[in-house]
Amino acid sequence: PEQSVMLWVNLVVCISTSSRREILTRGPATAISAALLAASSYNSESSWLCKTSLTALDVSELHCKQDAVAAATAANDRREVYERDGVAVVRGVVNMQWIEILRRACETAQDEPGPAGTFLGAPEDAGTFFTDLEMARRIPEFAAFALHGPCAAIAGAVTCSRTVRYLYDQLFIKECGVSLPTPWHQDGGYWRVRQHPGNTAYSNTLASVFVPLDNVKEEDCLAFAIGSQTWPLHNPQHFVDGSPYVGTSLPAMPDLDAMAAEGELSLQQFALAPGDVLVFSSTTAHGGRGNWGRALSTRWAGDGVAYWDRPGEGAVPTGELGLLDGQPLSRNAAAFPQAWHM
Repeated sequence: PEQSVMLWVNLVVCISTSSRREILTRGPATAISAALLAASSYNSESSWLCKTSLTALDVSELHCKQDAVAAATAANDRREVYERDGVAVVRGVVNMQWIEILRRACETAQDEPGPAGTFLGAPEDAGTFFTDLEMARRIPEFAAFALHGPCAAIAGAVTCSRTVRYLYDQLFIKECGVSLPTPWHQDGGYWRVRQHPGNTAYSNTLASVFVPLDNVKEEDCLAFAIGSQTWPLHNPQHFVDGSPYVGTSLPAMPDLDAMAAEGELSLQQFALAPGDVLVFSSTTAHGGRGNWGRALSTRWAGDGVAYWDRPGEGAVPTGELGLLDGQPLSRNAAAFPQAWHM
């Protein structure tokens, strides 16, 4: 709606405390400051995100609010592309201090993987394929970036949401030389949240923001099926072998490679640099043989999103969420903290 667009053009950031977004690094990226770590623990003691000693990491000056506003403004300029294609590139919105922090956190994640941490790919592959999820629950750098990086603002801008809640994060390290393709999938097919089926006031406000930490050639990027954001959800697949999830009641994903070969859809890849992000809808199909290096994918819920008590095999976020089907995520703010509000 025109009113929402104007709100995004004016961009007034109203986070729950004035300090929460006053903190994006401008100084040397040797660590995150005590102020950032303090703010990353703003939730109650029951918060599911990582809490950290104020002295664990140390830097001085942080100015998050300006970068969040700038990122939201840049994303708003790409909103028409996002709505048309289901995916858009927003360039230069993650500063290099964050990039360096996340690169170091990638090493921690590989050294100390979580329950879902998995090394994929064939033994003879020349590169590493590692994935893990929900790192923000245990690694402070990821928790800080989730709540104070620019990704929530970007998701809010393209979905025209007044409020954005954090769902979870997922790390993908897929180096040159990996032979295993990424299965064609829609992120929303894995999730325990969806747009409330009885609420027609909102279009799909679930989005992923993919943050590359290395330069990515166009041919090495994830491939996106342009326009597939209008598709219904399809059954997800396991990354390790492409096998379908069991018991979800969702239809099988069509053969996108065959469809592209027949000219039935367009697959698009993007050249990216650290600082750029890809933002795409939870229903946009993507995958392919690209090996992009290190990347963090953050997942976000805008207005009108509710818990989905979905059937069948595994889904994320993990854990006992204590919600009934159709209840708003605000009922469990510890698991789904608010990261953006306007």
